Amino acid sequence: MYRKIKVYYIILFFPLLGLFSCSTTKHVPDDEYLLKKYKIETEDKDIEKREIRKYVQQKPNRRILGLKIPLALYSLSNPDKEEGLNKFLKKTGEEPVVLDPYLIKETRDQISNYLEKKGYYNSSVSDTLVYNGQKATVQYDIDLNEPYVIDQVEYEVRDSSLRSYLLPDTSTLPISRGDVFSVELLQQERNMIEEILRTKGFYRFSKDFVNFIADTLGEQNRVDLKVEVSKYMIQEGDGEFRRMPHKRYKIDSIYVFPAYNPQEAIAEKQEYLKNRDTTMYNGLTFIYNRQPTFDLDIISQSNYIERGQWYNQEDVDRTYDRLNSLRLFRIINVKFEESGLGSDSTIRKLNCFIYLQKFKLQSYTIELEGTNSSGNIGGGGNLVYSHKSLFGGAEQFQSKFTGAFEILDREKFSRIDNTVRLGTEVSIDFPEFLLPFVRSEQFVKKYHPQTSLSGLYNYQERPDYTRTLANLSFGYHWRNRKNLTHYINPIELNILQLPYLSDKFKRDLDEVYLRSSYDDHFLSVTSYSMIYNNQNVQRTNDFQYFRLNAEVGGNLLYGLSQVFDARKVGDHYEIFGIRYAQFFKTDLEFRHYEIFNEENRFIYRFFIGGGFPYGNSTALPFIKQYSSGGANSLRAWNVRALGPGSYTPKSDFRGYPNLTADFKFEANWEYRFDMFWMLEGAFFLDAGNIWSLNKSDERKGALLESDEFLNEIAIGTGFGLRLDLSFSVFRLDLGVKLKDPAYEKGSRWLPGNRQISGETVSWNIAIGYPF
Repeated sequence: MYRKIKVYYIILFFPLLGLFSCSTTKHVPDDEYLLKKYKIETEDKDIEKREIRKYVQQKPNRRILGLKIPLALYSLSNPDKEEGLNKFLKKTGEEPVVLDPYLIKETRDQISNYLEKKGYYNSSVSDTLVYNGQKATVQYDIDLNEPYVIDQVEYEVRDSSLRSYLLPDTSTLPISRGDVFSVELLQQERNMIEEILRTKGFYRFSKDFVNFIADTLGEQNRVDLKVEVSKYMIQEGDGEFRRMPHKRYKIDSIYVFPAYNPQEAIAEKQEYLKNRDTTMYNGLTFIYNRQPTFDLDIISQSNYIERGQWYNQEDVDRTYDRLNSLRLFRIINVKFEESGLGSDSTIRKLNCFIYLQKFKLQSYTIELEGTNSSGNIGGGGNLVYSHKSLFGGAEQFQSKFTGAFEILDREKFSRIDNTVRLGTEVSIDFPEFLLPFVRSEQFVKKYHPQTSLSGLYNYQERPDYTRTLANLSFGYHWRNRKNLTHYINPIELNILQLPYLSDKFKRDLDEVYLRSSYDDHFLSVTSYSMIYNNQNVQRTNDFQYFRLNAEVGGNLLYGLSQVFDARKVGDHYEIFGIRYAQFFKTDLEFRHYEIFNEENRFIYRFFIGGGFPYGNSTALPFIKQYSSGGANSLRAWNVRALGPGSYTPKSDFRGYPNLTADFKFEANWEYRFDMFWMLEGAFFLDAGNIWSLNKSDERKGALLESDEFLNEIAIGTGFGLRLDLSFSVFRLDLGVKLKDPAYEKGSRWLPGNRQISGETVSWNIAIGYPF
């Protein structure tokens, strides 16, 4: 095997040699230059080069693994031909970036503007060109001046009607004494003042009414700043402009168009309203020409704009957010029009119009998938039916029918050399709590609660066992903050049965602890999860993901056994002739996504979790145990093929990937980068393992011990390719075992202790990113 791999390297070397032997300036005109690279030089550490790079208008061709592979592909094409292979090379590759003096000047101007926004006025930005043959390097040199600092801040609100609403909040505004005087800070101040006043009824107020007067005549690099808030300006009939107090607006009537048709609405509004039915419900006027196919109460609960209340921009934003979360409407548009005068001259009224157009409610989807985990080839498919409003109240319903197979390595299995999985799953989400004491509209509006019901049945046949799993769960989830979601499942019932275990497999499970994991189990589980995710899909900023999970099983059934004075069967209680499990399990996961730019990302992940049985159980149920290895774990190992600890399965059992335990630790690092066409690449480093916490586990090396913990950490690395199809990501990862704790000490590391072989390499095909 080692010799074969050497041959592969030699075979791959020659195409790469041909790829980079071709001149990258082949397509560059004789009197022009290829932009080789650019540099940003500054001695001031207060400015981040990462931010300045965003303003560079011309960047060199992209590099992959330090090499300009897309440019090299393009350079292989014939400049005079556009068909066949030449067309493919030009489309797949990247045209050479030719040095453009105009874009160099634009870059200097953009960097200067950025520095002024940051408060570094009159700073110097220059460029230097260095030529090497037909290639050029651009260096941008930045010499920063000392920034201006705000010495005093004064607010002058010229409109008396605004003073009582704005002046008490000036301490919360962005500008403070000692801040660097920058355009960016002034913009933040204007936006914040607009936000404050628009949440207090001033519908027509905008940041354009906020102006600044900066006095720099005092102490050097010191600014006395005056923030002026001016009156509203209107144009008279004679063309003259006149300033007057800002008006405060109250909501008058609210009209909802639940079946809005933009094409029909092109006509005049009065014409559009003819022959429409009208229904009054909870202060809302619904206008439609066909009876809506969903409950009007769901719209009422999603609306935060109330008649008789002051206009509040936050209520408008929350209405948009809640209506979007229903996943029911294709178009959501909220508009306002003045409707008349209020009780005095400073008050106006607004009519609110909510236009909605729903998605197609029903859909069918066929999903096909293929897998290959180190030679175990498989495939499968799902038939999915979805309904976005099953009972007319935005209940999200989905049913799925699944079938899959996997052909296993014939050298490791002598029986039927494949595995079959069949199943069905049904779920429905209600946009409210299905509990009588918390069904108030105010509770729904505040927390966005949902109730979830789901059930599944799964049948799996493998060479060594047959397993059936039935599951029924009932739970809630809600948000009490923008990025924080809570999940509670008061009831989750699982019936796990293994009607067939081969004699060989039973012998392999002769350890007491492992054998008990494959007993039939009845599980009654209560669980809680919390997820924090501050990702903003409209921005390319760094973000984090955190999940905490805890679950306890069997306590309800144990309580019933005690109440009804049930008798033990041997050393345990049973329900319906099946032993029920008692256990506790908790785990947490943290991910950080560092976005360098649109082409480069770095992600790291940390996971730790553990569980233990008690009472009616001697081992964690098989479906609640942890495993390691596979496409979303340590990718240098097959699924369920790593651990526990330094445990080494018997030689005739080693290839069977079904190793589980009670405790899991995992850390992953991955660097992702764009390549060419729709391809992305990734380098990854994975570390971790699973361990047993029960001292009765007789698997040698499986127990978690503090003095052996670091020695038993498995480490794998590798490279992955991802095909981004916009609607999905097709992934291929090749992993190599750097450290395998299944070997004896002194033989675990590669290179050093062992040579590369078939057992040290694993490759996985999957859909989507690993995390």
